[in-house]
Amino acid sequence: MSHPKPEVVETQDDLPIVKYLCVCGKETLVNLAGGGQCESCGRRFSAAMILGDPAVTLELSTAHPGMATTVDQQGTATDSAKVGEVFGHYRIINALGRGGMGTVYRALDVSLQRHVALKVIRTPPDNGTNTHHFQRLLQEAIAQARVNHPNIAHIYYVGVEERSPFFAMELVNGPTLTQRLKDGPLTFAEVIDYAQQIVSALAHAAEFDILHGDIKPGNILLSNSSTVKLSDFGLARRLSEISEQAAGIAGTPDYLAPEAVGAGPVDVRSDMYSLGVTLFEMTFGRLPYANSGSSIVDRLRAHQERPVDFPIPWPKHVPQAWQNVLAKLLHKEPSERYASYDALMADLFRLKPVTLHYGGRVPRGMAWFVDLGLVNTTQQILIAPLAVANVSSTPEPMRQLAAAFVSSAILLLVALLQAYWGKTPGKKLFQLRIVDRHGLTPRKSILFARMTVQLLPLWAGILFQVCNALGANYLGRILAGVLLFITLLDAGCALIRKRKRSLHDLLFRTSVVLDTESAAGQPSNALLGP
Repeated sequence: MSHPKPEVVETQDDLPIVKYLCVCGKETLVNLAGGGQCESCGRRFSAAMILGDPAVTLELSTAHPGMATTVDQQGTATDSAKVGEVFGHYRIINALGRGGMGTVYRALDVSLQRHVALKVIRTPPDNGTNTHHFQRLLQEAIAQARVNHPNIAHIYYVGVEERSPFFAMELVNGPTLTQRLKDGPLTFAEVIDYAQQIVSALAHAAEFDILHGDIKPGNILLSNSSTVKLSDFGLARRLSEISEQAAGIAGTPDYLAPEAVGAGPVDVRSDMYSLGVTLFEMTFGRLPYANSGSSIVDRLRAHQERPVDFPIPWPKHVPQAWQNVLAKLLHKEPSERYASYDALMADLFRLKPVTLHYGGRVPRGMAWFVDLGLVNTTQQILIAPLAVANVSSTPEPMRQLAAAFVSSAILLLVALLQAYWGKTPGKKLFQLRIVDRHGLTPRKSILFARMTVQLLPLWAGILFQVCNALGANYLGRILAGVLLFITLLDAGCALIRKRKRSLHDLLFRTSVVLDTESAAGQPSNALLGP
């Protein structure tokens, strides 16, 4: 089935009227000023839809030079020699780009009347269709075609045309990650979102015994600005056959794992390393090895010898825990990287930012009173024996100091438990939790200090008791009053601030949010403002 070129019939309002081939197989006249409708099946065509058809825009740019059209938003044509040629049932429209394995074209599937990306593999002059190189390309293309995953560009057809192997794949109408990074690094939310999609695709490919072998921003396509499509499995290999394949460097130097540079075996952890380089570039807008040299040898040596150049100081908009993930992915030793994609995905879920609501003032206040009440009750129970033991033989000041010591130990223990559990009984009861500026659980030291401040009313009582035992009642009243005033100021700040953050929240850069769970069953992290 052939696809006739659109024919410019006339112009109206400086826009041409063309004959357009409907999907039903019938030609119809379409006015690009307002669209049109198929006389056979009744389908309507908008001007935007018609202009989005490269076959139309290519014809219009020739027949109507005054009309500004763009053949492709992803880049200019790099190889027009094959434009118009037919490979199988695919007619090449224009070139999209050139890579290490060959040239990618936009082509029309004349049988289904849809556009595809057609990759024509570049082969050595003496390469025949029965060579090992060609057979491996076909086998891996067929293997990729079996991998049906929403984040992998689908392969529709594999074939040969005049000794040139080619395969047709899904055409993604969006930029590559390389093109997106020209505008600067991504937000952390975007990095995690894209990372989860890439890892999901790689894990699914591994289930089909496929190692990608060339993870880099240029092989990651962005569809609709939010969906990742992993493409170009040209260097893919069977995991079960890697040990049997000839050794040699294959991949992109700036993203190659150390073991892939040397003689060491490669596996999914090698793809993880390349992913780590890619994620580093997505986060900071640069590669992880600064000043690694311009030659290929220097760049390869950097992966084997140079430490990762993390930014100093660490940027505030990126969680500190992200450095641990990147360091693990970029470890020189494969055994020190993640053991599986499941383990990596678990860390990505823990760091994924999603929007949560701040805890209300009433639940926060009630949770605080519950915690104070429980701690105070525990104190009274444990120090009660000191009040009645050895009444005649132990001086009153000594009993007061002993009770103060026990009470202080209880408060410190409570703060330690809060740091360990990350939650108090009151917050558990009212479904609240503490998060840092990135929506993650704060460090244990922050939780310990934060809980100590929340217990200031009880510390005020202990301080008054100590001063009273030492005969400094007046000083005790002043110090206890100061602590109580700080407590009131702390609570008052939460009452008047829009986001209900208290003074100790501002001091420790924390927030109290509703303790909800994400759809995946993992604790959700909040995107919080200052």
